[in-house]
Amino acid sequence: MAFTILVTLVIISGLGVGVYAYITLEKELTEKLESKKFIVPTEFYAAPPTFYAHSLIQISEVEKQLLRQNYRRRDYDQRILPGDYFIANREQCAARLQVGLNENQEACIGWVTLDTPTADVDSSLQILVVQKDRLISQIFKGAPFVEMTEAHAEAPLLAQYIGNEPLMQKTVTLGEVPPMCLNAIMAIEDAQFLEHGGVSIKGIFRALVKNIAAGRRAQGGSTITQQLVKNYFLTSERTLKRKFQEFVMSILLESRFSKDQILETYLNVIYMGQNGAFQVRGYGSAARYYFGKEIADLNLSECSLMAAIVNSPGLYNPFRKPENAERRRHLVLEKMQGLQFISKDEADAADRLPLPGEPRTQASETAPYYLDAVRKQLLSQNINPEGLKIYTALDLEAQDVAQISLRGHLDNLEKNNKYIKGLREKGNSLEGSVLVANNVTGLVSVVVGGRNYRMTQFNRAIDGHRQIGSIMKPFVYLTALLNQTPEGQPYTPITLLNDEKFNYKYEGQAWSPVNYGKQYFGQVPMFYALKNSLNAATAALGIAVGLGNVIDVTHTMGVTSELKSFPAMTLGAFEMYPKEVLQSYMTFANMGQKQKISFVRRALNSDGVEVFAHQINPEPTVDPAAVASLVGMMKQTVLSGTARSITLSGFQNPAAGKTGTTSDNKDAWFAGFTPYLTTVVWVGYDNNLPHRLTGSSGAVPVWTQFMKKIGTRFPADDFPWPENTKKVLLDQSTLESLNAFKENDPTEVELIFDAEKAPN
Repeated sequence: MAFTILVTLVIISGLGVGVYAYITLEKELTEKLESKKFIVPTEFYAAPPTFYAHSLIQISEVEKQLLRQNYRRRDYDQRILPGDYFIANREQCAARLQVGLNENQEACIGWVTLDTPTADVDSSLQILVVQKDRLISQIFKGAPFVEMTEAHAEAPLLAQYIGNEPLMQKTVTLGEVPPMCLNAIMAIEDAQFLEHGGVSIKGIFRALVKNIAAGRRAQGGSTITQQLVKNYFLTSERTLKRKFQEFVMSILLESRFSKDQILETYLNVIYMGQNGAFQVRGYGSAARYYFGKEIADLNLSECSLMAAIVNSPGLYNPFRKPENAERRRHLVLEKMQGLQFISKDEADAADRLPLPGEPRTQASETAPYYLDAVRKQLLSQNINPEGLKIYTALDLEAQDVAQISLRGHLDNLEKNNKYIKGLREKGNSLEGSVLVANNVTGLVSVVVGGRNYRMTQFNRAIDGHRQIGSIMKPFVYLTALLNQTPEGQPYTPITLLNDEKFNYKYEGQAWSPVNYGKQYFGQVPMFYALKNSLNAATAALGIAVGLGNVIDVTHTMGVTSELKSFPAMTLGAFEMYPKEVLQSYMTFANMGQKQKISFVRRALNSDGVEVFAHQINPEPTVDPAAVASLVGMMKQTVLSGTARSITLSGFQNPAAGKTGTTSDNKDAWFAGFTPYLTTVVWVGYDNNLPHRLTGSSGAVPVWTQFMKKIGTRFPADDFPWPENTKKVLLDQSTLESLNAFKENDPTEVELIFDAEKAPN
């Protein structure tokens, strides 16, 4: 009796486990197939291309960006649907807009973004009106048309990853796949696909007979459904338990979903080879990789080769093992002919066609330093990036320009600078970084962490902790502008400072700052000391206003690195991360409003739920009038100070900034900003070798080349000065009286004062 009860309990338990396993497997299958989440890659999207009124563009460049996103061109008078665009001349533009255009307005381009609901197309049409000089004179959005300040295109898919492996995957519908491609894959992999219920007993028996006859595993018996199950639900272990699960799940899959759903999913997730470090997944990306075509454009020969590759992408790679690929393609065509999918003549003609040639370039990761910054930001906020759709702030064109500007300058230095050339010959590679952010949003559009990611993955823009040198000086001057002199008078841009050699004793030590070139200027106004980066005057000022106060102001502006209260701190004898420089200088550009930087605009999980959204929420820090006075002084650095080569090179948009050179010439910096963008450049050696460069010669050229291309997208507006400030123009005689006029200096200088502290 006890034995009978025990057996009964075991059977009941087994049935219970089986039922539970069945329900669990059914739920997992249903969720994954219905949402097409057999592969859930991490997807990174770049920022949507943005076009601003009164910026410069070429319509052909805008069209190129739209075509990259597969937009369709239409006539100007047609209805523009999602994913359509048109280009029109002045008369056609005027007719479309129903407004008068002047003779200087030459053409326009309009589009409706791909993700626009059909019901909203009329109100979502965006039109750029462009002048003969390439200036966007007006932007409209309608209907009815309303004038706007900016227009946006689509956010392009930037990269896909499975774990740390980059992925090439383009999802296609079954309707996009040519019937001959469907027939080819079924002919070679599963001829009874349309007939069986998930498992082919006939196929298994046939494979078993062939394997016994061959004395080895010569043929597999798995159906397309089984391949889908074992590749995406089960481990690769070869056990009876796993094989049983595969059988059950395949039958379950076929009972719940149509053949079309199963085949479409299979064609989108099947592994199709490697393009460099990139996994090629699915027929959509494989067609592009192997043939440079869309899947819908493949011919019979190409379809049969795709089916050949499926079995073993490494063994039948047409670029690496062409003989194997041709032999397997022949087999596919033979099977198709045997199943009467094609005639003998069609098979022979397809078999004679050559294999595709090697792709001209291997896939490479786009903006890998930027994606590294994105991952690190999300992880620092306890958000696992795996499987997310991540909408970044990356500006693809700006990233490319920054990378080219940095690499070109470093190459030029290693070729033409005798000292650096010598270091290069000894195996030392000069490195650098570039960071760029939008002042209003805080979104970082560019991260260049080095000259070549394949050579070194160290992200200097994010993880490089380097001495900042004179990049520190604006914090000293801002602290002064917020305080009073020892005599009780307010500090202003024309307060006189002593630029003289001095010794400062503290904690049993003596410290004496030295000016660049060991030249001292006596009494000079604050703006002059800052624009010319005078060490003695700055150090004396920092000591006078209090080192602790300088540290407090520096942290308030956005610096997070530890600062120690010793006098050399006033000249930047400590380390910062470039992103701290970016954050704090962006606070300068915003007149003291601190907007937190972010590399990510928003992130969604696989269910479409938002897990992160960047907030534009600037917080006030210090008196805006004091920051405005500082920015007015920093403008002089660009106009006639240590960064005057920016103006001399032809960049005319209002800009402010500060060069940075460490005392041992190991680090060269320039942090500069316009009313719209803040850009930070660093140049140096990873092993801390001195390079004998200054901020002017090492970093400013990179900033200049980049901003001449990207900064000119924006209007040439001056900074939005706070209401309680006053512009003061100093003429030559006044400058001479202040000891602030030297040969080649401008004869007039415009400065910004707190209205209550301005000179009469």
